[in-house]
Amino acid sequence: MPKAYQVYQRVLEAGRDYLGRPKASDPETAEALLGLDQASFAAFTHRLGLGSTKHLRYTVLPLACARPPLGPVLREMLAAGASFAELYKLQSRYGRHELEIAQLQEAAKARTWRSLLVKRRALPNWATRPVWIFPTDVRLRRLEGLNPAIAEVLVERYSRPGEWVVDPMAGEGTVVQKALELGRQAWGSDLNGDDRLVKRLDIADLAEALGEEVADLLVLHPPTFAWFAQNVFDYKIHEHPETDYANWLSGHLGHALPVLKPGGRLVLIVRPDHKPRGLIRRDGLLRWAFVAPVENLLSEQDLEPQHYHLAVSEDGEEDWSIFVGRKPTAED
Repeated sequence: MPKAYQVYQRVLEAGRDYLGRPKASDPETAEALLGLDQASFAAFTHRLGLGSTKHLRYTVLPLACARPPLGPVLREMLAAGASFAELYKLQSRYGRHELEIAQLQEAAKARTWRSLLVKRRALPNWATRPVWIFPTDVRLRRLEGLNPAIAEVLVERYSRPGEWVVDPMAGEGTVVQKALELGRQAWGSDLNGDDRLVKRLDIADLAEALGEEVADLLVLHPPTFAWFAQNVFDYKIHEHPETDYANWLSGHLGHALPVLKPGGRLVLIVRPDHKPRGLIRRDGLLRWAFVAPVENLLSEQDLEPQHYHLAVSEDGEEDWSIFVGRKPTAED
């Protein structure tokens, strides 16, 4: 049995005996012990053979009191061999929103919690590398929001100061905000816009509201494939959500592209299916089911594909495929 877990169990058994409550649960015992006056708590600590009350008061007993969803996960790790120091660090990182409960649950199940203690850092000049390893922002991830670091790089790389940046699926307005900070003119809309930074507008009405050929950079950051498969796709009617997702994206592109100037750039940001349904045969080639239809979207819309970026968060929990295309001019 792991040493830390032995200590944990011994403290609680001794606590029940000290309190005269043999049937009390672990949380009830811990809370009662923490409620003792200073002299009584010191006497209990001495009875355990410990020289200091700090470890008992601030590490062991709070662990027994920790409530769901975090408490059971930490205690599962403790029983599997985690040390008190490791659990304290994990709890601190969770409190700072650097870890999510799902990560901790998976780590407890697989006994890989130590890998969560190795804090990865984004590489300097990360946006100049073939794969972008960008800084993690767990709070935005919960909303499926675009990381501000990616938004800043895309605006800076594919537009110039004074140009118009348009984001018709703006969400919280990350792209719009970054564009304004970088000296661009910016316009954003969304079905759930607040009519301040982000206008409330259906993308189908974009060209009518904004006019045609006004944007130098058009950013399209639609809901992810996972969201589409859960909320839009009907498995009773179709069998291939990847193809339907591509067709769904194509419809949004058709609504948005009229606002893009000739020579302007489109940035399409999508997240691949993390559970690919095998390979499909297309034009004699085997391709991943998700990638095959999406990679053709730009050319199908008469856009010139220019760049592709893969952006991955520093903790490895988030990734985006970024396609960049250019709208041809009359001279092309």
